Amino acid sequence: MAAIVTILGVAFTSLFGSPAGAQPDTRIDLVAQTTFVTDDPVVFDLRITGALTDRRLNVRVFEPIDDHQTLATVWANPPGEESVGQIANFDIVDLATLTEGSDVLSITLPDEEIGLILRRETGALPVVIELQEEDGTVVDTFVTAIVVDDDGRSSRIDFGFISDARAPLAHTATIDASVNIDPAATIDRLTEAIDDAPGPTLVRFTPETITALANPQTTDGLAAIDTIRSLLTRHQVPLSPWVEIDEAAWRGAGEGDRVFAQYAQGQAVMEDFLAITPASVVPFDFDTDPETLSLLRSVGVTGGVVEPEQLNPADLDRADNRPIAVADANGVTMPVLVIDRAFEASLDGLDPELVAQHRFTELVLRARTAGTNRAIVLDLATVDHVVLNHLLELAAGTGRVGTASLTELLNRSPARDATGAVLRAELITTEPGDVAGAASDLRLNEALLISYAEMVAPADTPVVALQTVLTAAMSDALSTEERRTYTDIVFNLVSNGAADFSVVEASRITLATRTATLPIEIRNDQTLPINVIVRVTSEKLRFPSGDQFQIVLEPGLNLLELPVETVASGDARMQVSITSPDDRLNLATGALDIRSTAVSGLGLIVSVVAFAVLLTWWARTIARVRRQPRTASVPGDPPEEPTAPPPDGAPVTSPTTDPDPNQGEAS
Repeated sequence: MAAIVTILGVAFTSLFGSPAGAQPDTRIDLVAQTTFVTDDPVVFDLRITGALTDRRLNVRVFEPIDDHQTLATVWANPPGEESVGQIANFDIVDLATLTEGSDVLSITLPDEEIGLILRRETGALPVVIELQEEDGTVVDTFVTAIVVDDDGRSSRIDFGFISDARAPLAHTATIDASVNIDPAATIDRLTEAIDDAPGPTLVRFTPETITALANPQTTDGLAAIDTIRSLLTRHQVPLSPWVEIDEAAWRGAGEGDRVFAQYAQGQAVMEDFLAITPASVVPFDFDTDPETLSLLRSVGVTGGVVEPEQLNPADLDRADNRPIAVADANGVTMPVLVIDRAFEASLDGLDPELVAQHRFTELVLRARTAGTNRAIVLDLATVDHVVLNHLLELAAGTGRVGTASLTELLNRSPARDATGAVLRAELITTEPGDVAGAASDLRLNEALLISYAEMVAPADTPVVALQTVLTAAMSDALSTEERRTYTDIVFNLVSNGAADFSVVEASRITLATRTATLPIEIRNDQTLPINVIVRVTSEKLRFPSGDQFQIVLEPGLNLLELPVETVASGDARMQVSITSPDDRLNLATGALDIRSTAVSGLGLIVSVVAFAVLLTWWARTIARVRRQPRTASVPGDPPEEPTAPPPDGAPVTSPTTDPDPNQGEAS
């Protein structure tokens, strides 16, 4: 069907839609006509430009046609004067006299002569009107049709509309996430997008724009939001991320959670500021693959709108303006509708009224023969509004053609394949963009920002603004270099915010007692109070209150009084480190030299015991020396001869034993 309409659109343009510079000097244009044959006569109001003298109009009416495709070929190849099926043929002469005082000529079909024939059968009756010279030379040809309808059952063909009112990215790469937005231009963009919208329209609108308008920096921003709310009252806004992103690219970079957060934030903004519940129908990008469909389903998407190039032509023809089921990575399907670019192209020509009449007549015949309701999706940014409005004016008089929201159209009976099963198609996708580097930058800077947020006491505007900057950095509107400027803002601020801390290293501290309070001075050269963790370590000191403390460093010099106990006298060194509360950022390190002159209780006991042992040893030594007898020695006595050892078996006698003085006398 799409291919046929495209051919017809080209053929019609070649016949009636030549460029303005190539318009013929004399031509016939439709002003108005009878569309449906009733009890009243059939009238055609025509405007004829150019010379009329010695010229005439030839009017021919042909038997009704029931098939819309056959009728479409008639527009490009009107039947000749001798064609079969002709039920009326007459001339109107003296055109100059008939149009005197007016540029509109009304032609009424001779109802008395052909009225019964006109009303005999249902269908579209082609009417060919030619402007001819007196010799029969054709100057211009005008082809239209009148419809003989009945009240028989038929399907509906409804138009659904999408439009684009997205504004440029408003949040800039600054430390305070300042905005650059023109409220008046934003309203104008939306007004243009839905200006004269003939029915409920799915209006693409970026929630980030609303956030920028709500910023206190924006003059008249809240008033602009009120205007936007009123403009969108009768339309739908698709579920959208906070900024426009390439979902497939970020998913491929492992950032599915970040995509989910973008959609959640976008929905919250639309609900909070516009009191709008976003529609779960969204336009799908060209790189939307099954995995991305699964991700979109998880954020609440239930249906989509695609371009014709995203589907196989065979599936497109088989769908014939009905919803098509596409499957995600889990095999779960969701319906999509195709923007009918071919039909849009057919709404073009130098005679808008005639083009509208052609398209409307075709739609009526389609509705009469279609088994189920059809949906034609048009893009208001590219369609010819003049022709479209004429077409819908004609539709107002029938129940066969109308308008509906995309949500309603997606709920219609889906397309079927040759077996009668629901038609399942695969989207033709392109390669997603590469955001791997950007994803890495975001993860790094987001971690830095989380650490910085825990440092700031209390967390205030700089942190909130920087979170906005990182969220805006995902925008499709940014190049790789521009996106890096957004992430660098966070990196530079956190780096600077972690660089102005120091431990004041004083001269050697002397402790005269075993327990004492040690003063530690820490300088904060930031302008904000900062939450930090202070850790202390030492081999010769103990810390009764612990070796780790979470404190708030006020701007300037801060004093931390730390209880300590000495383990031993002498010199000791205490290391001091300062980090962010999550321990990710090292803010400062330092050391203090300490001398202890105090003796511990254990040391004193050991010394006393040792001294007591020493005194006891001295006393025992002196007493032993005093008890030992002294031997007299006579001067001049010869020294004793050394005594030879006795022979083996001889009794041993002590050399110092004196002989018995009575032994000799007894003998």
